[in-house]
Amino acid sequence: MSIADEIAQLEELRSQGTLTDAEFAEAKQRVLEGGSSGHSGRILGIEENTWCMLMHLSPLATWSGVGVILPLVMWAISKDESYLARRHGARMMNWLISSVIYAAVAGILSLVVIGIPLLIVLGICSVAFPILAAVKCNNNELWSYPMAIEFLSED
Repeated sequence: MSIADEIAQLEELRSQGTLTDAEFAEAKQRVLEGGSSGHSGRILGIEENTWCMLMHLSPLATWSGVGVILPLVMWAISKDESYLARRHGARMMNWLISSVIYAAVAGILSLVVIGIPLLIVLGICSVAFPILAAVKCNNNELWSYPMAIEFLSED
């Protein structure tokens, strides 16, 4: 993809409201400089966008027991290497931290029955949100998880 194509794609994302003016200016500067610190758009040999999509899907491995560790490790090893991975990872981690808090509250509320439906809804959201985020990521969109509390800044 040429520099002109990349800038045109960034302009389109800005006009759609996906990028703010500040984000657009920063991304445009990175494109003009040839990428931040020579970054090739790959993380551990995987295309950056594919890595971010897999990072969003990684919490689904919770059912296998590695779902808490895998997203954290993926984000930790890529956040300093890729601006895109840092932004997607921060949003994903904010949702994971928020969902743990919501689960704890719903668990306590289960003692008075109201927490049981809340845990069911949280379980559905914990499956649906990572899938939606991965689909959006595959479409080159940065998606914010609904109900996620911002613990980690993207920048």
